[in-house]
Amino acid sequence: MPPKIKIEDYLDDGEKISIVLEGDVDEKRVLQVLEMLRLMKGAGGGESGGSLRARLWSLIAENFGDGTWFSIKDLYNVARREIPGLRITSVSTYVSRFVKEGRLVKKGRRPNTRYRVKVVMRRV
Repeated sequence: MPPKIKIEDYLDDGEKISIVLEGDVDEKRVLQVLEMLRLMKGAGGGESGGSLRARLWSLIAENFGDGTWFSIKDLYNVARREIPGLRITSVSTYVSRFVKEGRLVKKGRRPNTRYRVKVVMRRV
């Protein structure tokens, strides 16, 4: 069976990239793939100011980083002023990911679900 190399990574916006190299793969080819991933990560999602994921986390930290509980709608209302064309479903998706990563704490059930930054960020 030919050798198989699988490379997986996540972009800043949460997109998963999986690449499988199979057969007689040399070191040069692997380095080319790694360089391509590095370039994709550096692209920043095509938005000035960084990826949507990074921008939403920044807004959460700025507005709710003191431990204030917030809803998806609260975050959406803050974010839509800063990010034109933003959809509430996108906000919901990223908030769910932040909960899974352990960045946010979740309490309650729909429609009264609230979120809070897990570690309170102090403003200096």
